[in-house]
Amino acid sequence: MTKKEEILEHRGRLQAQGGGVEESENWAQTKPLSVKNALELLRRLIAKLSLKDYERRKREFGKAEQFIVGVGENGGIYAKTSQSFKVKGSKDERVDIEVLGGKAFVAEE
Repeated sequence: MTKKEEILEHRGRLQAQGGGVEESENWAQTKPLSVKNALELLRRLIAKLSLKDYERRKREFGKAEQFIVGVGENGGIYAKTSQSFKVKGSKDERVDIEVLGGKAFVAEE
C-alpha cells in the first residue's frame, strides 16, 4: 500500500455548538489521535471563538479536556463515541466530542 492509498481510518471532530456558534476541529489520519494532539485541536477550537462564546463554554471545555485526558489514561476510546458537555441553563450551547472512526485519545508512543 502506497502512502496515497493509506486509509484515514481514525477520524472525528471536536465542536462548539449552539447559541449561534458552529465551530469545529476535525481529524482524519492513519494512526489513532494522541491525547497531546487532541488537546491541541481543543485549543485551536477555543481560538476560533469570541471571548464571550468561550467564556460561556469555559467549564465545558474543561470537562472535555478532563474527558480526553481520562480516556487517554485508560488506553483510548474507539468509535463510534459521542460525548456532549452542555452549558448549564442553556438550551443548546455545548462542547461535543465525536470519534467517528477508529480510535482516539491514546498516550504518546
